[in-house]
Amino acid sequence: MASSSDRKLNSSASRASKPTFRRAGGRSGSPSQPQRKSVMPSKPAGSVRPAKRSTAGSQLGGRPAAKNVARPVARPSVTPKPAMGAKPSRPIASPKPSLGAKATRPGRALGASKPRSLTSVPASAKPQSGKKGSNPLSSVGALANHAAGAASAVKGKGKIVGGIIAALAVLAVVAIVVINSGLFAATDIQIRGSEHVTKHDAIQLIDLPENTSLFNVNPDQITEGLKQNPWVSGVDVQRQFPHTLIITPTERKVIAIAYISSDDLAWAIGDDDTWIAPLSTSVDVDDQGNVTATGEGANTLAGIDAALALAKHYGAVLLTDVSADVAPVSGQAVNSKAVKAGLDYVRGFSSEFLGQVKDISTPSVEAISANLDNGIEVSLGDSDDIAKKERIVTKLLSQVEGVTYINVRSPGNYTFRNAPTS
Repeated sequence: MASSSDRKLNSSASRASKPTFRRAGGRSGSPSQPQRKSVMPSKPAGSVRPAKRSTAGSQLGGRPAAKNVARPVARPSVTPKPAMGAKPSRPIASPKPSLGAKATRPGRALGASKPRSLTSVPASAKPQSGKKGSNPLSSVGALANHAAGAASAVKGKGKIVGGIIAALAVLAVVAIVVINSGLFAATDIQIRGSEHVTKHDAIQLIDLPENTSLFNVNPDQITEGLKQNPWVSGVDVQRQFPHTLIITPTERKVIAIAYISSDDLAWAIGDDDTWIAPLSTSVDVDDQGNVTATGEGANTLAGIDAALALAKHYGAVLLTDVSADVAPVSGQAVNSKAVKAGLDYVRGFSSEFLGQVKDISTPSVEAISANLDNGIEVSLGDSDDIAKKERIVTKLLSQVEGVTYINVRSPGNYTFRNAPTS
């Protein structure tokens, strides 16, 4: 009978002959569970997970995943054996579910997102579906009803617009018939307020059509026709129903009479510096020197005296000594520098001073002078500092007796002459 020591040796030898080993990714020789301290909740019976589901450890940056005890098909993942000498990392234990709380599924760490299979489509790539319970046919019907309502509204508005257009068309036809009818024909044409444009001449210049009425008369056409007469600067057209048309030409205001001695012509110049027309240098005047109708005056004047009487008649200033090379044209602007400088003095002098001026001599710009009614000659020169020159002349006339000549070509250095007193 063997001793107890022999039995111990035999049992130790028998255990040493059965070495244990661990295969990576496979089951160990022992049916015991792998050494993991993670506490995993048990999975309800009958629930089977897919065999190739990725573990939460792949999403936690390489952390070991918990073993699924209840998987009958898939093998549990085995924690790789740490290298020799390296301290194995401590597995993160899943928190135990509290009483009454829903148990966390195995393999999913707390706060980790739900793992997706390799064949799953990302949420951002999934097509968006319509609202739950919406019916495409009902939407199409609503759009159709809305379109039908809009069409009805447009149709109603179209009828209103069409009615308005039709009414306007009727009114237009009626207006055309009235305008072209003889109800308001311009049969009585009157020409008023013109000294140099007679009614006969105005009718010839206007040339109104035969079917002219008070409605279709064209005032611009009348003005354009009458302006062919150089005396006319504008036209006023008035209508008096039912048949009267009153036309009043506005004549240019004469501000100067230019006497050209070489041609013995007196030309009227308008306030817009326009040559108006030549005037007769043979006029009849009464005892006071006022121009009268031909053959009715007590005296007949000619030449420069007639030009002076005409200037007085128009309330204008006589321009004398006009150069012979000046060639006026009716309706054209004055282009002579000497004559234009004389016109500047006419506008620049005050009305009180102009009342003392008999004539202005304009042989050249530098030699312009004024002859006053009292016989005093005033040398003016060019048309600069007109107001200052007038003040100097007025002062000398009021303060110096016997003045016969004043030179204000240079206002800052004026001179004068006076007759000796006894």
